[in-house]
Amino acid sequence: MDALQNQAMAQAQVRRRQAERQKVRAALLRIEEGEYGFCTDCGEEIAAERRAADPAIARCLDCTRG
Repeated sequence: MDALQNQAMAQAQVRRRQAERQKVRAALLRIEEGEYGFCTDCGEEIAAERRAADPAIARCLDCTRG
């Protein structure tokens, strides 16, 4: 049972790392396109504090909550 749980945890970690890499790639693309710092949903500027906490963030707080 422990082996199955360890395997599941390892797979979850791989998925989290892949998702984080994709998030960073998307942020780099937004930088290249001159759209970094703006919400991908509404187009409003993402608060500097929010970007500082997570530089790869794609959505403003309102759209994240919405």
